[in-house]
Amino acid sequence: MREITVYNTMTRQKEVFNPVTPGEAKMYVCGVTPYNHPHIGNARPFVTWDVIRRYMKHVGYKVTYVQNFTDVDDKIINTSNGEGVSWDTIANRYIDSYFEVMDALGVQRADIYPRVSTHIEDIIAMISTLIENGYAYELDGDVYYSVDKFEHYGELSGRTLDDMEAGARIEVDGRKKNPMDFALWKAAKPGEPYWESPWGKGRPG
Repeated sequence: MREITVYNTMTRQKEVFNPVTPGEAKMYVCGVTPYNHPHIGNARPFVTWDVIRRYMKHVGYKVTYVQNFTDVDDKIINTSNGEGVSWDTIANRYIDSYFEVMDALGVQRADIYPRVSTHIEDIIAMISTLIENGYAYELDGDVYYSVDKFEHYGELSGRTLDDMEAGARIEVDGRKKNPMDFALWKAAKPGEPYWESPWGKGRPG
């Protein structure tokens, strides 16, 4: 098996790739939020990671490739409400569209495609653990991650909390302990899908 070096974002330098399990490369790649047809920007990372996976296999690694679908999301819900169809109708339509495009580009399919909607119990368990350990808190059915509790927050990006502009992507909720705290769970609103949780009816944030 050929030795390879990879760039370590934490140390900001190239290092010899030493997997947790010798001879096995396990890859988790963040997938799409399927609320519309994929575009060239969606394709770029999946072509890139497909090349990396192929190379890992070429040099002798056993590769397990996992890529998720965020099939419960504000954009999906907004699209479904606009069309008057269910959220999963939208998600399934554009997941099919995603596969059609990736197949046409010759991108090999992942080994596993977990969906948010099929792992709700796991998500609730993880959020509960974060609350128990003081890393998250509940407000009127919403649960937020407390960025101040994690001393290494921002290390991978090389940015501190002071560098980050709160509300750059979404409207700031004045109830939060820190404007940068982000939603792990959202209380259900009329017309939205929901699941039962320790914090009431809601969905992953």
